[in-house]
Amino acid sequence: MAKYPQGKRKRVSPKKGKVGVKKTENPSSYVLRMLLAASPHYVSGSMMAQKLKMSRVGVWSRVDRLRKAGLSIDASQNRGYRLVAEPNLLNQPLLEAWLKECRKNCKVFVLDEVDSTNSEAERRLANGEKAPFAVLANTQTKGRGRMGRSWNSPKGGNLYLSMGFRPDVDLIKLRSFTLWQGLKIAMFLSSLTEIDGISVKWPNDLVYQKKKIGGMLTEASIDCERVRSLIFGIGLNVNCPKSRFPPSLKKIATSIESVTGQTFRIHEIAAKIIKATMEAYKDCLEGGVESTLMENWRDWDALADQKVQISMGKEKMTGKAMGIDLSGGLRVKLRNGRIRVVQAGEVTLRK
Repeated sequence: MAKYPQGKRKRVSPKKGKVGVKKTENPSSYVLRMLLAASPHYVSGSMMAQKLKMSRVGVWSRVDRLRKAGLSIDASQNRGYRLVAEPNLLNQPLLEAWLKECRKNCKVFVLDEVDSTNSEAERRLANGEKAPFAVLANTQTKGRGRMGRSWNSPKGGNLYLSMGFRPDVDLIKLRSFTLWQGLKIAMFLSSLTEIDGISVKWPNDLVYQKKKIGGMLTEASIDCERVRSLIFGIGLNVNCPKSRFPPSLKKIATSIESVTGQTFRIHEIAAKIIKATMEAYKDCLEGGVESTLMENWRDWDALADQKVQISMGKEKMTGKAMGIDLSGGLRVKLRNGRIRVVQAGEVTLRK
């Protein structure tokens, strides 16, 4: 279980105005939001009862229900309740509480099992679900990666997340969408985990020391050069030990836990990636991200000055990766010194 900070055994109340309950809010989410706001200290049970307009027995029953869902919540006489730890399996009220803590409103759908979060997001868009929204699952039976590959999706410990949008904008506004998302998520993960060396491998991988820790998959519905709907999916290896990886992945993939030796709070990471994704999406709609992307790309580029081989269908070419251009294409220096820009393809490092 991922733990929360320990504090002095004292009772506190969340700051006035910071935690307000709404009629539409799940009471369990509100309880957890109060505990997060007061962390690492205790929150008075009587104060919770007053805010929720229920008895203290009702609050205890609500806390007991959360415990049965896998959350570790400590109770101390004359002090109240404190959030101690969370499981690797997703809990919707806790995720909603973390989103409120991040000051980000986004409807979320948390599933225990799904074929693919991208496929589920596509179905919900087709059925008229209001966007933006997020779909998360504890496991995927048919997780999808780029170019039709499958995405290994063991249950618990990893993040499988897809976000649905309805941009209805010209395609050119979103031409650097995946790279911009990758850059922003790499920056966030580096700050959260204090890992030096997380980078983005063009066009859609998150890596650490040449080993994959995550992958992104963007799918769009385009009509007359306008993007009508957009799905951004990310699979991130968070708390999954390498021993659970299939043999084919053990040499090429790793997890944040394996790199740091620490277990991370999956709900915090999920909420903050949802926030980062929504903000990066807004950046793209407002325009002008390309120049900033190019300015920052080299510091986060896993391919910088590396010898690479690019496969584009039956065509293959070898050269030196030289960053990206304004369109988001990979610049490759060929043996004859000419620079060629690649817009799509499979990239592998060569010795």
